[in-house]
Amino acid sequence: MMKQDFREDFFEILRMVVEADSMALSRYADGEANVLKNSTIGNKDGWLYKKDKNLIFRADLRKSLICTDPAYLYGISCTCCDKENHDFLLSQLKTTRGNLTYSNIFVNSNFPLFKEHFFKTLLTSKKDIVICTNKKAKIRRLQEVIPVKDFIPIPGNCVIYWEKNREYIRALLDLKGSTYKNTIFLFAAGPLSEILIHELWLVNSHNIMLDIGSSLDPILFKRKSRNYHFDNSEFSQKICTW
Repeated sequence: MMKQDFREDFFEILRMVVEADSMALSRYADGEANVLKNSTIGNKDGWLYKKDKNLIFRADLRKSLICTDPAYLYGISCTCCDKENHDFLLSQLKTTRGNLTYSNIFVNSNFPLFKEHFFKTLLTSKKDIVICTNKKAKIRRLQEVIPVKDFIPIPGNCVIYWEKNREYIRALLDLKGSTYKNTIFLFAAGPLSEILIHELWLVNSHNIMLDIGSSLDPILFKRKSRNYHFDNSEFSQKICTW
């Protein structure tokens, strides 16, 4: 159960990665919130949602918010970083407070803990690992740290990719979800991650599904893409509050 404590929730999630056979962590921040509000939004990673145009993507993202399974965790914006979207996202969810945590759970002042404990946790679990991220990711660099069994590539703008290839991707997730059990799926595909986690959950909930966001960018893309990646930056010192 999540307590909305920045450090405690982090370590509880890691415990569940090792001990649980069913768990999802789906994270929503300003990007996801603005898609849900039907506002044009994009970011430095190359995805772009256009108001009134990409409504299929918005509808599927909204559907990903309605899960009430006790093993399905939602990370949302905190009040200290983005109270407006915290309140908005909270109003959209159907689940209980015990399933809620921070969208920033792996970043800011938790990022040093992430670097210290995350890979150790994956190795301790002895579970197979599958990663879904941009096709340009350097998976071999990640395989130097953890044994990656499978790679699901996402090319280009994840919003357009989903809308143009929706049924194929669902069929691919059906294949992966029905093939793998007690496996850790790592997602780093922008707001598409939340849709994919929900779709995979519907296929087979007996896996671990984590939206890891930009936390692995220094490894996968050989770049520090966010301020929290830099030691002693303002964000790397920030302890988020609910």
